[in-house]
Amino acid sequence: MEPGSLRPLAPPHLDAAEALLDELLAGRLQSRLGQRQDVLALPGAGAWDGDRLIGLVTWGKPDGHGRAELAALAVAASHQGQGWGGTLVEVAAETARVTGAAVQWLVTTNDNLDALRLYQRHGFRLVALRAGAVDASRRTKPAIPATGHYGIPLRDELILERRL
Repeated sequence: MEPGSLRPLAPPHLDAAEALLDELLAGRLQSRLGQRQDVLALPGAGAWDGDRLIGLVTWGKPDGHGRAELAALAVAASHQGQGWGGTLVEVAAETARVTGAAVQWLVTTNDNLDALRLYQRHGFRLVALRAGAVDASRRTKPAIPATGHYGIPLRDELILERRL
């Protein structure tokens, strides 16, 4: 990981955060579990290289069952493979822990092999497959491509979780 800094996402960072999400995740409005969520309306942290936002993570507060969502994770292509993703995952986990969550969960897609590798290295386990869920989301969010990473048809949601 290159030198940089981590700090909470704040209103002055929203334009940069939105640009990063537009580039990497088809925008700030994420479709998952049959719902749309503005991930920039949630608390989060950013990774900075000087004055450039190079990564971000957002999370939900623990629900009444001790579960907290890791809602979005994005690292600029120029900084992938340098440890920023893992650092941001752990920032979200520590925040979930100190706010009372016992479990952290997330939703990703069947094509997201790099993220699946990262999440599993950080203790996440696959707990559910929602076959066809991305196909359904595409009807309300046409910006979701039909083909994802590595030429894999983008069709399904995968739910992962880990104990904190």
